[in-house]
Amino acid sequence: MRTATQALALSLLLPAAALANGYDVPNVNPRDLALAASATAAQVDAESAYANPAALSKLSGLHLSLAASLLDNRTEWNGPSSGDLAGKSSHTQFKPAYPVSLFAAYGFPVGGHAAGVGLGMNVPAGGNVYYPDDWAGRGRIITVDRKIYGFYLTGGLELLEGLRIGGGAVYYYGTEYLKQGIQPFPDAYGELSTKGGAFSYDLAAEYKLAPIPLTLAADYKYKGTMKLSGNGHFVVPEGLLPGSATPPVDQGVKHDLTYPAVLNVGAAYRVTPPVLITAGFTYNWYSVYKSDVFQGDKGTSITVQRNYKNGRTFRLGGEWDAARALQLRAGVLRDLSGLDTDTYSATLPDGNAWAAALGLGYSLQRDLAIQAAFFYAWLDKVTVTGDQELPGSYRTNVWIASLGLTWRTDLGGGR
Repeated sequence: MRTATQALALSLLLPAAALANGYDVPNVNPRDLALAASATAAQVDAESAYANPAALSKLSGLHLSLAASLLDNRTEWNGPSSGDLAGKSSHTQFKPAYPVSLFAAYGFPVGGHAAGVGLGMNVPAGGNVYYPDDWAGRGRIITVDRKIYGFYLTGGLELLEGLRIGGGAVYYYGTEYLKQGIQPFPDAYGELSTKGGAFSYDLAAEYKLAPIPLTLAADYKYKGTMKLSGNGHFVVPEGLLPGSATPPVDQGVKHDLTYPAVLNVGAAYRVTPPVLITAGFTYNWYSVYKSDVFQGDKGTSITVQRNYKNGRTFRLGGEWDAARALQLRAGVLRDLSGLDTDTYSATLPDGNAWAAALGLGYSLQRDLAIQAAFFYAWLDKVTVTGDQELPGSYRTNVWIASLGLTWRTDLGGGR
């Protein structure tokens, strides 16, 4: 009985292990967010250190790009048309997350070439899922609070006129807190808290065609497999379980969580001096999520199937210099997730999605500008087709509001 109970104790916390498209966070830098992250080939400030390090060689002097955002995702679950869950529904509570984008860069000449270096951090993945404590799926999940922090140290160099390369080091650090009910006992639950990190790298290139006002660019970030470790804690009131049952005990837990490799390619075309059109394509190697393996320090190992396929995103944006100090921006995207509806989980709000964004930039003075953006995504309805997870259908909407500042010592000296 004890071995079986330890297996149960770990399995209570397993469904929330996956990290895939539903937890990817769009680049919350306001300019990039407003362009629906289509600006890989149109980077102009310190954010290049993340979005396209090759573009760092276009900067001159010191640049800062600082932004904070508010993110909320709302998922509504509806039970199947028949069975014990028919007619039941629930939705996640309002518990926003606050991703940031903080970058500094410095551009300078070296050996007759333009060069630049940059560093900073953001939150490329993460989010919150807070269902009511008493919802029908509490035995699957109640709370997920996961954040993947990205730290970047990158550089760029102009090799030839118009040809730039870049890259550098990336460090991912993940933290997560999971809470799951123990069915059918309304006062019993398990908690899991883990953290850990992993190194990765970034490679980038950019080429500006001449005399055509067209720029092409690509940025590739390799996967990072974080070695998370922590503890599982269980709350089971005395006398709740049958007398023959051994209550689950607290135990250490380890598992590997991979942030996948991602490739962004883009193009930027200057239609007229005030109008810039941007386009991008993102390919995510979500196929790393075939399964999740949790190892408890009581000798129990459990595997949960995920079966993700790779994801693709198509992006389009536009920027208009409406006045000397004012820029207006807009963007749209279509995201195709690699989820498997047989293993879809309430812990991971996901689905194919449409998204639209609007934003602006306003120069307060020559070297200082304020940036703002609003992003909204509509995820397609997902209906669970397998019998491994909670049956029913899910609809998710996500919105992000971002506000930031850009500052530079030399607005006109870049190349």
